[in-house]
Formats: sequence, C-alpha cells, structure tokens
Amino acid sequence: MPSTTPLILAHRGDSAHAPENTLASFDLALAAGADGVELDVHQARDGAFVVHHDPDTPAGAIAALALADLRGRPAKRGGTIPSLQDALALLAAGGPAFTVFVEVKGMRSWPDLRRELSAWRGRMDLEVQSFEPDLLASMARDRDGWPLGVIAREPGPDPAALLARLGARTLSLRKEAVTADVAAAVRAAGARLAVWTLNDAGAARAAAGAGADLLIGDDPRLLLTTFNHGKRT
Repeated sequence: MPSTTPLILAHRGDSAHAPENTLASFDLALAAGADGVELDVHQARDGAFVVHHDPDTPAGAIAALALADLRGRPAKRGGTIPSLQDALALLAAGGPAFTVFVEVKGMRSWPDLRRELSAWRGRMDLEVQSFEPDLLASMARDRDGWPLGVIAREPGPDPAALLARLGARTLSLRKEAVTADVAAAVRAAGARLAVWTLNDAGAARAAAGAGADLLIGDDPRLLLTTFNHGKRT
C-alpha cells in the first residue's frame, strides 16, 4: 500500500557519486541513508548472476562468460562487476526494511535466480522487476510468493488490470508518464507506484505530489534532502 512519505531508492546505487551497479555505489547509498536501491542483473554462462546494466562487458557478452571471468573485472560503465551475491551481502546491512529492486535484464532460468535470492529473503525487502510482462507472468505462475514489479515507459490503458494479472505489487514508471490518475489507479489496486529517474528536486516533488510511493534517482542525497529525510534507523 502507498506510504505517506515516499521511499527514496538509489538508481543503480548512488550512481551520481560512484560507477553504477558497483559495490562502491551501493555502499554510498547505504551511507547516505537511502531506503533502498535498484540494481540490474544478467545471468552468466555457468548460471550465476552478476550486477551490470548492459549485456556486454569489456571482456565480452555476459551470457558467454563464467562468473570467474566477470566478478571483479572492469564494468562497461566504470568500476568493477560484482556478483549478485556480493551485492546482496553488502545491502543486507540495510536491514529487513531496506528495499532492493532486482531488475532482470538477462536471464535464462527463474529457478536459478530464485535460488540466488532465497538466502537473502527476509534480510531485506527484495522485489524482482522486469520490463517484460511475459517474464513476470512465468515467475507469477511459480506461485512461490516472490514480490514482483512491472517496469514500463507508459502505464497502458488499465494499469490495475496489468498488476492484477501478474500479481505484482509495484508499477515502476518513467517520470514523464506519471499522473495523479495513474497513481490513483495503482493505489486502488492495492499496489504502489515507483517513479524513475528523478534527478532534480522539482521533478521529485511533482512525482510525490501525483501520488508516487517510491522515488528512484541517481543521487539519493538530493532526494533525501528534498523530502527532509533523516537517516534510516
């Protein structure tokens, strides 16, 4: 259900101050007092998952490389590539209420990802997200109760129906698509609205004013200051 004060999530970690999707960016997000982070995952050749936005790295395509060829190696956009396990081990310091949106960018097997996430279930508020409704539908059919989130550029004609069909608890929209009517429809469905990518105070206030529950930005400090958030306790 929507919260009175929006939660602040760091987009790919504190990517304004460290290379995105790296342990350094996640550590800075925790230090800033963010309520959570969003990160991207791809599945390596041997079934393990790494945190990286693009499907390719300086060493080659993630799907063609083993974890040992990727973990700790240079990332495409700076810094080094963490395994998903390394990232979650760091983010667990945020505690059970710390939100982690795991956006699936490349995956061959949901059971493989579920296995990697299961050890961390309950240690943080994990949600699996995707732009692909068919992928989310396959996860929903698994009936193991994993929180799911739909990422979309546009809400479509009936966002409530989409959320209900997938059993999703979050609709994550680009900031240009957010309106009070969309937020009300999401709220009526018993779900919550996340908005990306908010990198200035005016856009963040507009999203919150429309009814957003979670605000995602590259600079969590900026958003925390805008809404007078203290550090999480």
